[in-house]
Amino acid sequence: MYKEKSNLKSFQVFATFGLIPLLVFGIVVLIPFFSGLFLSLTNWNGSLDSKIEFIGIGNYISAVRDPAFWGSLGKTFYYVFFVMILTNTSAFLFGLLVTSGMKGQNFYRAGYFTPNLIGGVILGYIWQFIFSRVFVYFGTKTGIPFFEISWLTQPHAALWALIIVGVWQNAGYMMLIYIAGFVGIDKSLIEAARMGPAPFRCFRK
Repeated sequence: MYKEKSNLKSFQVFATFGLIPLLVFGIVVLIPFFSGLFLSLTNWNGSLDSKIEFIGIGNYISAVRDPAFWGSLGKTFYYVFFVMILTNTSAFLFGLLVTSGMKGQNFYRAGYFTPNLIGGVILGYIWQFIFSRVFVYFGTKTGIPFFEISWLTQPHAALWALIIVGVWQNAGYMMLIYIAGFVGIDKSLIEAARMGPAPFRCFRK
């Protein structure tokens, strides 16, 4: 009797903390994923009145043959590469800065992490104002041609605008990971490495 109650209680705990998240994950992630995968193999305009025609990998073949696809793929790799490099570099430097014993380091930690908490819509409005208004005003007053035209109206500059926003938003989260690593290192080891013949080795060891 006691064993049955224990098993029932264990199942209730599992149902609360296991089944419900799995159910939400299935509804929010798995069902849309497999639905999208199926629809990618069909010719359908999205209207409920239209017929769904199965065409196999026809859509993928059309995409591969389209030069715009390869252009978009190249820009995506370009974006990912620079966001990854600049995010980790800035996060490493900020993490090193706020763990160096400087005054007000908790304030700076919160300030660097705040962009990660801002919603996408608000973030978009903020940076749209910066690129379309602030930069243009700055360029007009200083006479710098690069800033006189909104970055969002120039293809190459718009890509770098996205990179800047991506780095600005994600660097705070990565900074916390680096801080966790820096805090776990014995300070005496860092001091010994800095006083040695090759102080920069403390960043690699």
